[in-house]
Amino acid sequence: MEVYPKKILSVVHPRKFNFDKSTNYHLSINIGDGLIKVCCIEHATQACLLLGIYALPLDKNHPSYIKSLEQLYNQDFFLIKKNWRSVTLSISNQKFTLLPHLLLSTKDLLHYMHVACGVDTNDEVISFTHPLAKVSVVFSENAAVLDWFRKRYTGSNFHVIHQANAIIEGSQIECLPKTELFVWLAVDYLYIVVHNKRQLRYCNLFTYKTSDDFLTYLSAVIQVMQLEPTSCPLLVSGCIEKKSLAYRRLKAYMPKTTLKTKINFLHANPYVFKASGTSPMLYFDVISSFLCHTHSNACS
Repeated sequence: MEVYPKKILSVVHPRKFNFDKSTNYHLSINIGDGLIKVCCIEHATQACLLLGIYALPLDKNHPSYIKSLEQLYNQDFFLIKKNWRSVTLSISNQKFTLLPHLLLSTKDLLHYMHVACGVDTNDEVISFTHPLAKVSVVFSENAAVLDWFRKRYTGSNFHVIHQANAIIEGSQIECLPKTELFVWLAVDYLYIVVHNKRQLRYCNLFTYKTSDDFLTYLSAVIQVMQLEPTSCPLLVSGCIEKKSLAYRRLKAYMPKTTLKTKINFLHANPYVFKASGTSPMLYFDVISSFLCHTHSNACS
């Protein structure tokens, strides 16, 4: 029987992270897929000073999930702090849909979700709007879990977003000012984002098992969006390596593919990622959540 929470990764900058200066830091938290990912970013420098990943139960409806959260927060030294400059909780699941922000009606959120993917009886429906992209993400999550975090982080500096919000916001900054595809891969799902002159045209999540699945989804999006695979620039990142079969096949299909390994908006402080032996782009979702807290007035 699995014992939770289980530490997978925990790295803290030994010189720059100061426990007593939490009011200078933004805390990003991502929950989903049996994981909780946490990062701390210094507001003034936008440097990542702390990164943690822990395994949690998969079923958020089971009482063991909140018990595991409570245990994690009691045992990890920095999570007991409540007075952060800002805190963003991002939700990783497939229960979301995108709408043009002008069509969004807060009283119809439940209806949107029922039409798009259904809503569990234990879920709460929320929305987050991107003012620049002019799109809203409507999503749902277990209400008891959301309430647990809201009680932990009271005040106006706590915001809830979907993982898709972080991917949209981060990719808009990272992409070049021309038509471009951006793909971010997790272990068993991926996001495909299409921009045209920094304007969001498309964003969706797909689950995959093989490189065939990956290329099938990408090809379908390219056809629907009427892009040209031989000339369209593509940034690919996350759980993919240059030496992998998936990357080689991708490069053959789209010659202008670039493997993205750095986050440009993040301060060039490599300690956390060198110490963890990992690429920053593996944590693009939780790190990009930092960009969404400034749009808190768009939360519903």
